[in-house]
Amino acid sequence: MSAKPSEIYERLKDLRRQGDGPEIHSRIGHQLRSMYDDVSRQGVPDRFAELIRKLEGPDSQSGKTDPSGNLIRVLEIKTLADRVFGDEQKAETWLQRSNASLSGQKPADLLKDELGTSVVRELLERIDHGIFT
Repeated sequence: MSAKPSEIYERLKDLRRQGDGPEIHSRIGHQLRSMYDDVSRQGVPDRFAELIRKLEGPDSQSGKTDPSGNLIRVLEIKTLADRVFGDEQKAETWLQRSNASLSGQKPADLLKDELGTSVVRELLERIDHGIFT
């Protein structure tokens, strides 16, 4: 049975929770590559292939990112954290403190890419709904 795009996305987020760096980016790229044929039969746009190339390409290894994209991600998460915690200082403290749910990573460190931002967003939404594990 084919994996649904939502299942694949969850697997990728699980990988992203494990850390950052070339090894994780490579594992994500390999995961995407291994699932690409199956997913493409389900009608996923060609931009999926572009995502694979970006994750496996030299830019991902060198850590180059889009500054405007980073700014938008940081502002979005900062705004959400401020709302969830009800206090800017508490939100900033949470973003800068290592988190066991993120394998000891700081939420702010995951905001370098959209996948990491999605992981932080999901964690904040869980906190907002009273799910703390």
